[in-house]
Amino acid sequence: MPEGTLELTKVPSVKVGMRIRRTPDDVFQAIVDPDITSKIWYTKSSGKITPGAELVWEWEMYGVSSRVSVREIEENSRVIFTWSGYTPDNPTTVEFRFIPMASDTTYVEVSESGFTGTGDELVRYVADSTSGFTFVLSALKALLEHNIALGLVLDAHPGSRAMSRWPACRAVSSIMCSTMVRTLRDRSAMS
Repeated sequence: MPEGTLELTKVPSVKVGMRIRRTPDDVFQAIVDPDITSKIWYTKSSGKITPGAELVWEWEMYGVSSRVSVREIEENSRVIFTWSGYTPDNPTTVEFRFIPMASDTTYVEVSESGFTGTGDELVRYVADSTSGFTFVLSALKALLEHNIALGLVLDAHPGSRAMSRWPACRAVSSIMCSTMVRTLRDRSAMS
């Protein structure tokens, strides 16, 4: 292999997790209820996450959205959906697992798989997803444990005009924000 190149032997996936000091029911509800989730992730949803739901999540400050198809729900245990966040024609699959722990706490595990693209794109998508879902879980933890909306995305991308212009951007996860900024930049370059 030439120096400076990388060969992937399998398509990478993402898995992150965090302990949240709330019951599985509390944490599950915070993910499926857009009134709560919009404080830490997207700014608007066409509905609640329910079995078989076809949703649209919006990041209004960018004028972009993602189609979401809810595949499975096990109350207080897991949520599986596909979404069009990276390549709209090839949605990825996201799974949230809510694992009960001692003292009425919950370990939340998020995985994402099914990425498509070139090797460079796959690495970028997995890096964005890993950091984004880490931000989502950190923001969720702060909100549920301390009733604080952290505004992580605003702080993660302070140089972006969009971040300083739209306070709602503080509710967006890095995963979608950085991917959307890159996508909009790429589209502009192609015009």
